[in-house]
Amino acid sequence: MTGVRDERGFTLIELLVAMAITTIVFGSTLSVLDVFQSNNRFDQLRNENQDTARTTLDRLSRQLRNIVARTTESGIVPGALEQAAKYEVTFQTIDTTKSSSGSNKVNAMRVRYCLNDSEPSNEILWEQVRRWNTLEAPTLPTSSEPETESTCPDRTKEGASEPDWNTTTQVVQHVTNRNGGQNRPLFTYSAKETPEILAVNTDLFININPKETRPGDSELTSGVSLRNANRRPLAEFTATEEGDYTVHLNASASYDPDGLSLTYKWWENGKILSTTSQQYVTPVLKLGKYVFKLEVTNPGGLSASTEKELEVK
Repeated sequence: MTGVRDERGFTLIELLVAMAITTIVFGSTLSVLDVFQSNNRFDQLRNENQDTARTTLDRLSRQLRNIVARTTESGIVPGALEQAAKYEVTFQTIDTTKSSSGSNKVNAMRVRYCLNDSEPSNEILWEQVRRWNTLEAPTLPTSSEPETESTCPDRTKEGASEPDWNTTTQVVQHVTNRNGGQNRPLFTYSAKETPEILAVNTDLFININPKETRPGDSELTSGVSLRNANRRPLAEFTATEEGDYTVHLNASASYDPDGLSLTYKWWENGKILSTTSQQYVTPVLKLGKYVFKLEVTNPGGLSASTEKELEVK
């Protein structure tokens, strides 16, 4: 005779234990998935921010390589940069987005990059652009001049007849150069004085989530040698009395810092001489004091001059 089959199931305690274990397993799985999704989202945002920053640095490098010589009514202005500071730079470059118009034949435009640190954990890099049709560039806005406290970005003053900048654009966010009281310059230069600057280096720190220790800041760097440094030449000469009451003028010590050729002009007691040679021997002179002057000019139109006094005995 067959026995009755045992039909007992799980007890209530067993069911509760099984549910608890299932909840823990599912909870852990969801927590891991949430962390993964969060990290993946931050990775995507970090990559997008880095791509934007790289694109901006590439554009800045192209603009710096295409710097144009600045001109005024009085001639060429020395130096490639209009303004150079740790967290901002201003210069004139070629506008490749449109054809030249008006008297601005070279199609120059002014560009300014500055870093706003209103929120140090999320600094913003701004680009400002000014275009014009006149022969000369508009005056550099006062708040952008080195001797005054600059603002970033510049805002056109109330009542101004025309805007200081045609466009003002946020180009990079989540910059952390000054986060936590740090002082990491965005721009460094090859020289302290603007006319002598031959290269600009950019060091950009970005972090999408600076509150976390990992992965930390991403550092993007670039360096650009300026093609048109536009430096003044150096004028130097010797004036040597010969034995026959003539004076030998020699300007071979004059030179252009960029290795460009020079043209020469000479003066004797305020009267320009007919020669344009590097060296010149005067006609026989009377006894007395003479002031000789030399002016040298490079192909960019920048000049320098110096004088020497000599007594013919």
